[in-house]
Amino acid sequence: MLGRSSICGNHKHKRVSSGGLGLSSRHMKLHRLSRMRRSRQNSRGPPQSDEGAQGQDTAAMETSEYAPVMIDADDSDDDAAAEADVDDGNGSTVGMLVDSDSQALGSAPNSARGLNSNEAASTGQGSKRPPPCLPPVPGSGLGSLLPAALHSSSSSSAAAAAAAAGAASKAPGTTGTEEEDKRRIIILLTSVFENRAPTILFTYTTACGAPQRNMDRSFSTGPDAPKMYYAHTDRVHEYNAVINILRQGGLYRLRPDARRWALLWSNHPPPETLNALVPGQKTNHFPGSFHLGRKDLIWRSLARMRKKHGLAYEITPEVFVFPREMADWDQTRMADDSALWIWKPCSASCGRGIRVLSSNPNSEELADLKRRRGVLQRYIPNPLLIDGYKFDLRIYVVVLSYEPLKVYINHEGLVRIATEKYSNDPKSLSSRTMHLTNYSVNKQSDKFVQNTDGRGSDKETKGGVINEGEESSRAFKWCLAELKEYFKKKGYNYDKMWESICDVVIKTLMAVELPMRACWSQALYQEEEGWAARGECGCHRSSCFEMYGFDILVDEAMKSWLLEVNICPSLSSGSPLDKRIKTQLVADTMTLVGLRPTPGLWTQNREAARKAMGAGVILDPEHKEFGCTINSMTYDELAARAEVLNACRTPQEAVKLFNEAEWDLVLDAHDEEYRCGGLELIFPTERASEYKEFHPADNLTNLVLRKWKEAGGGSLFTCEERNKLLPAHVPRQVSFTRT
Repeated sequence: MLGRSSICGNHKHKRVSSGGLGLSSRHMKLHRLSRMRRSRQNSRGPPQSDEGAQGQDTAAMETSEYAPVMIDADDSDDDAAAEADVDDGNGSTVGMLVDSDSQALGSAPNSARGLNSNEAASTGQGSKRPPPCLPPVPGSGLGSLLPAALHSSSSSSAAAAAAAAGAASKAPGTTGTEEEDKRRIIILLTSVFENRAPTILFTYTTACGAPQRNMDRSFSTGPDAPKMYYAHTDRVHEYNAVINILRQGGLYRLRPDARRWALLWSNHPPPETLNALVPGQKTNHFPGSFHLGRKDLIWRSLARMRKKHGLAYEITPEVFVFPREMADWDQTRMADDSALWIWKPCSASCGRGIRVLSSNPNSEELADLKRRRGVLQRYIPNPLLIDGYKFDLRIYVVVLSYEPLKVYINHEGLVRIATEKYSNDPKSLSSRTMHLTNYSVNKQSDKFVQNTDGRGSDKETKGGVINEGEESSRAFKWCLAELKEYFKKKGYNYDKMWESICDVVIKTLMAVELPMRACWSQALYQEEEGWAARGECGCHRSSCFEMYGFDILVDEAMKSWLLEVNICPSLSSGSPLDKRIKTQLVADTMTLVGLRPTPGLWTQNREAARKAMGAGVILDPEHKEFGCTINSMTYDELAARAEVLNACRTPQEAVKLFNEAEWDLVLDAHDEEYRCGGLELIFPTERASEYKEFHPADNLTNLVLRKWKEAGGGSLFTCEERNKLLPAHVPRQVSFTRT
């Protein structure tokens, strides 16, 4: 077991008493500064938007004495820190006004935060902080089960409810009435298996312009159903793509310390937060994911894997960490004086501090490098170009858990194009709009043209791909579908590139699994248990999920290179293209995560469910604990069971030995694949064994899903196959409709 000094040593802080939050003295100073700013801002009235923002931009941060502003540099907006957020309301805009350090400048009252009078009352303003460990949320262990098949009349009513919710979605800056609140209707998505618990379905907003997802397996709870809640802290940016999807999904907002929420949207959870989570609660970050976000730390993990596995891990350009490895870089640059290098601060974003250097910098540049902390990455000199322009890709990835490793990749992403034609002439190194593809850099160029996703004006192009002779109307941000169309015209192999990108993503996540595991067990004070560690109130390895932005560069040989990973990717909707892609991404992610509704949400609608599905709704008060039962096993129990399955000669033989806990894991994973929307499962698949050598350990959970995929995966649930391998207690798959 690696110790704290070797894994998390760069992120140790002296903790001081702060209401049980465990904040550093630096964060306490930021908190006091933030409160002073809020006081001054409130005395001046609502903050106004930056010049050029699309409409009035009001502060939409949650006020809470227990939630100080705490935005680390590696968590800052990677595209445009102060970009206006286009709202899904009646053409109005709302977002967060930030300064250059990504700190909140003000906080609006309840009405400006999208909270009506009822919600404001439910936040418990002025109430005492609850004890750190509370009883489980009702319904967190769902034995209340619904058959999966839905009659068309039920799906039609759910679709109508989704449309009504989209139409009634209010701008966060408006105040709603009690009657409007009743329009927040939760839509449930049934399992594809009989007698399995439903999850909440999050539909797309009408304003994002995306076609609505399949609603065949959904049914509405009705306006008088019990409320469900989420919490959003002011430690992270507040995006309309997140707030509007959660509101349209029927959830009401609470202060984080109210503890009745099903979802916490914040930054990395400290030990106090993790240990207070009950099994039915979810949060959107893993502790320790700075090992992905910090450029020096991710290189440390990738370099370790490259040393062990050789060329198989040549997935990122060579990196030197400064100032520690400056002597090593001197030797390398002298051996290849034609190489170019790109300097990046360890935890900055938006192109801040980035510059391109030759192998023969002047004495002033060398002296500057000696004083700074950052990384020097070998510059890819032969990037694939779009009609002479350099580009890179923002690929969105969702990780549901690291053990087992479950990775989904979004079918859509962003193609970010430089605004000046590319040249590798050393005299051009100072041109940021040629060598950097960051949106926040290139949007300042006079040549920049926005992509309006087919809803353009005279100034703005409708899309990315243009006909010959129309270069002046080129958009400098595309979606992946437009890139695929461009590749088709040029005769490039898009599928080969996509497969290469998926390989880079999987290997990167496997490289950081070891330090991530150490941070998880340390946060729960059970260092010997690894991912099997559980919180004091029931937090387990599936209590967290995370959305990443992988920045990928493709070279002329169609090889994909990892540039960096953003652990808090921008979800700003500053253009119609961004709005569509990011709104769908958030809705698909929240549906995939699988928030479980409280029993009252379908107890109240039992009769409606009977009419819709032709079957009764089972409600067992003695329900088992929420989540897969394998989460309650200790490290030693998992290891002993893995030894048994590893001894099997074939995957089919191993599947026959699966116990109930292992089948629970399989059923959950298969259900997730049927509610992933525009997300695609890339690990584990039937090819999972190709990555076996890269796993730090072939643990039980990874082993179970790999053996299941190798034995046939979802085909085992068909009528022909289930009698051969599946025991009688495994439920039938009664729906094959994906949403």
